[in-house]
Amino acid sequence: MRLSWDRILAKRVAAFRPCIRTDFSLLPAPPDTIHFTGGAPPVECLPVEPLAEELARAWRSEPTALWYGETEGYRPLREAIAARLARRGAVVDPDDILITQGAQQAIDLVARLLLEPGDRVLVEGPTYFGALQVFEPYAVRIEAVPLDEEGVQLERLEELLARQPRPKLFYTVPTFQNPAGVTMSLERRRAVVELAERYGVPIVEDDPYGDLWYETLPPPPLRAFSEDVLSLGSFSKTIAPGLRVGWLVAPRQLMKPLIDAKEAADIQSDRLLQRAIAAVITSPWYEEHLTAARRVYATRCRTLADALSRELGDLATWRLPGGGFFLWVTLQGDVDSAALLPHCAAAGVTYVPGSEFYPDHRPTPSFRLGFTTLSIEAMLVGAERLGRALRAALVEASGR
Repeated sequence: MRLSWDRILAKRVAAFRPCIRTDFSLLPAPPDTIHFTGGAPPVECLPVEPLAEELARAWRSEPTALWYGETEGYRPLREAIAARLARRGAVVDPDDILITQGAQQAIDLVARLLLEPGDRVLVEGPTYFGALQVFEPYAVRIEAVPLDEEGVQLERLEELLARQPRPKLFYTVPTFQNPAGVTMSLERRRAVVELAERYGVPIVEDDPYGDLWYETLPPPPLRAFSEDVLSLGSFSKTIAPGLRVGWLVAPRQLMKPLIDAKEAADIQSDRLLQRAIAAVITSPWYEEHLTAARRVYATRCRTLADALSRELGDLATWRLPGGGFFLWVTLQGDVDSAALLPHCAAAGVTYVPGSEFYPDHRPTPSFRLGFTTLSIEAMLVGAERLGRALRAALVEASGR
């Protein structure tokens, strides 16, 4: 007799889902569809040769790296991360850094340590959908704090921090935010940290884009203002997402339970990759790589924004980010970008609907456009298709 798995599965399995709820495979998209859905470096910005050389060197010079080893991570890599954070204004002890399988695992480890069913969790609205994907199975109440041009709105944040029971954490992407592209101002960062300390709520800072500024360095990470901030980072955006190497900076008191939780999850991150990445990011080549990548992303961002001005200038608004991978576009009027997506897909262009970035999946006129994985030519064609499709869909909707 076959097992009845529906009876056996844990209740929390019902909360497991893909990071994006929209099933793009069901959209009526032709084969040549241009997808503004990516959020990764393009192939031409992947450092294949330097990584290959350092991996080969690690393989030859340290075969014991193939054994079990340090769960907390390769110390020279943690030291290199601490040095880079110090240059951005956050002084961190390498002993307070845990190497993780990308920042995504870091979010999950923090959730495993802090969250119980029924807890309140604050996020930005909109926020990174991968964080929602982590938090939801813990049966918590997720509440969104709105953003403005300087970051999270302080009045609303304080209102939610003050409510009982107190939130267990506030998750934020303060620099070149995903999806909105907003960067929290220096004054706002200080105020956010002060509010969190006043109400006794930990901040979880996700900072994957901090090195990917276009013209002006962003303010220091929130960790620079308090040792109680849990700060996450990743090499997925600056080197390659397939490596799955990130880090978590945490208060010393949390390091042992975090290391134990990681050991229970996967024992350790890839030891050879850690050695290769440590060599890469401490070489002069790495700064040259970041400089070149910033130029590529800045050019693509401006190109897409200029194309949108031509195609959607009278239908939508957006704000140019100072770095990162995304444009956040808001259509005029009472429309739902998720409802318009099938019309655009049929015309050969897709985006990520804004509803994906809210815990309640609310209808919203906004959507996210990722520009880093597309060529200039593809973006221009995609913007033209997007403008044509949205105009037709909005005319059709207004005629009903």
